[in-house]
Amino acid sequence: MFASVLRARAAAQTNGRQPGAAVLRNTVFPSGRQAGARGMASERSHIGATTYAALAARLNLQFRDASLMEQVCTHRSYEQGRLASNERLQWLGKRVLNLHVGEFLAAKYPNLTVEMLQDLQHASFGLASLAEIGRHFGMQAALRWAPAAKEAPHVGQTKVLGKAVQALVGAVHQDQGAAAARAFVAQHVLARPVDAAVVVQLKNPKLLLAALAKQKQLERPAARLLKETGRFTSSPVFVVGVFSGARMLGMGYGSSLKMAEHRAAKDALIKHYAKEVKDFKLATLAGDEDQVSFFEQSA
Repeated sequence: MFASVLRARAAAQTNGRQPGAAVLRNTVFPSGRQAGARGMASERSHIGATTYAALAARLNLQFRDASLMEQVCTHRSYEQGRLASNERLQWLGKRVLNLHVGEFLAAKYPNLTVEMLQDLQHASFGLASLAEIGRHFGMQAALRWAPAAKEAPHVGQTKVLGKAVQALVGAVHQDQGAAAARAFVAQHVLARPVDAAVVVQLKNPKLLLAALAKQKQLERPAARLLKETGRFTSSPVFVVGVFSGARMLGMGYGSSLKMAEHRAAKDALIKHYAKEVKDFKLATLAGDEDQVSFFEQSA
């Protein structure tokens, strides 16, 4: 009896298991990768059925292709690019945005130089600003992407979200047409406030103002003291105006005449370059695309 028990224990150890351990046969457990894939598939199905439909409804978009909104929110990094990503839509949307934003800024700020227009477009309608629009839409809840570092899952989200907004514009253009994309950009992008003063370079404002006056064939700017208080105290304040003839170009204040003159020249440059045209009509908004033809009337 005792010998048979010893033989059973020795056989169990030889087979690589402890005595008394249960043997599970014909049982297959999924690997961690398989379980994760099933979880992702379930999550993807849930997001596609709820979040994407809600996002489209919130933006009053009815795509003919029901899967388009899901593609808009799918970055190429998601699932190693095995799913349809928003890369092509983003490429298209970026160019649609550049057209309408560029035309808008050029018409609204006719005095800005080309370099200033480029800087203003980047500052006001770059990926960071587009990401803010995406958050306002609620797109961050529908975004599908794989962060580069798992320890920092939010690093890079702004860039990915901004590109998703570009892809959304591209999807509207592709599915609904150029007029619908133009209206979407006007409503959701161009309606944002723009501060052109941030791109006016003012390192040497007096030199720039003198050159501008010469270019515009104006009288050489002249500084005039408008107000002052506390000249002989520890905290004086001077108010200076810069004039071209009888026309005041700008005004500034400071604790010295030099500082006030410097600020007055800056104010004059900002007023010139950042001058807004309030009532203007964009070329892309005029007429109907279907009514335009390059054929001669007799053709």
